[in-house]
Amino acid sequence: MPDQFGFLEGAKALSANLDASREASKQLSKSIEGIQQDGADVAQQRAQERRRAAKEAEFKKERALIRALEQWRHKKQISDEEAKLKIDFIKKYGAKEWDALLRIKLDIENMERKSNEEFQHDLKEVRRVQYICFALATIIAWYLTWGIK
Repeated sequence: MPDQFGFLEGAKALSANLDASREASKQLSKSIEGIQQDGADVAQQRAQERRRAAKEAEFKKERALIRALEQWRHKKQISDEEAKLKIDFIKKYGAKEWDALLRIKLDIENMERKSNEEFQHDLKEVRRVQYICFALATIIAWYLTWGIK
């Protein structure tokens, strides 16, 4: 029986279209699965980075505590030695001499502070002179390269 109305041809086209869309959906499903896998990999990598960062922060925190303890011990040792030195010095030379010694210590600290301030001032001056030299060198290089046009 011949197909007068083209039903067979339409059914074949529909079947071919359904096959093509099924293949396209398979490809789309594979693509979506790949994207989901990539997302899972990124999430896993970020989770590992966060764990590593947390471990590093904990290590730094512990190390900071250890350094603080060491610094405290050092300061405690110095203050204990100063207290013992004060007692021994006062027994041997008297409180008046201890006050004189503290004034000498204060003078030494003031001289060191003043020396440091002068060094910082000199360093600023050197930097200012360097800046001026760089600026002049730039102007000279520009003039030698392009000149006045």
